Amino acid sequence: MTVAEMLRGSRVVLLDFDGPVADLFPKGSGSGIGDAAREPLDRAGVELPDAVRRTVEHLVVLEFAGAHAPGCVEDVERASVAGEIAAAGTAPVTAGVVEFLDACAETGRPVVVVSNNCEPSIVRWLEREGLQGQVAGVVGRPFGRPGLMKPNPALLDGVLKELDVPAESCLMVGDSVSDIEFGRRVGARSVGYAKSAERGAQLAEAGADAITDDMGRLAAALRSVG
Repeated sequence: MTVAEMLRGSRVVLLDFDGPVADLFPKGSGSGIGDAAREPLDRAGVELPDAVRRTVEHLVVLEFAGAHAPGCVEDVERASVAGEIAAAGTAPVTAGVVEFLDACAETGRPVVVVSNNCEPSIVRWLEREGLQGQVAGVVGRPFGRPGLMKPNPALLDGVLKELDVPAESCLMVGDSVSDIEFGRRVGARSVGYAKSAERGAQLAEAGADAITDDMGRLAAALRSVG
């Protein structure tokens, strides 16, 4: 199925944040938040696997805490939220996403940002860029419940009912395997946003219905189908 065919059948766009919308942690700048997320675990004497000890991905640390150190998870979450909110103050805009949001508005397709990042950081970024009016809603990870992050379909609980659309009329746009798996679990078509051939291959293997490397090109395709 082509991108145009999927866009033609879509009524609502479910849009990931970090990647397709903004570069929340450019050039490895997330290492500091990874360290901050580990600090409560270190303080509590929790033994960390090497992969969790070395990662710069704070969400990996948060998932570990949720599964193996529930007594620390809220402190890890607070560190993660603080780091994401700070990053939202400087995160650059993904090329072409403003055009894509404009195209969604022009063609009457509500956009719901569905992200494993926290809602306050996303809202701060949207307000900073003056784009809060371009989205119908923001769904971030539930505080202290990392097990409900994508690909868990629980993030969409209530959203589709509020928008009064079936899942099959939604289009998920994201740059991670978890986004594609999330789309499949909720019953939505998905477009993988890939900035490299390697990532594109990963998203295709995960089941993406189409791949794009340019949000502006996706905007043009949306305008072409109306």
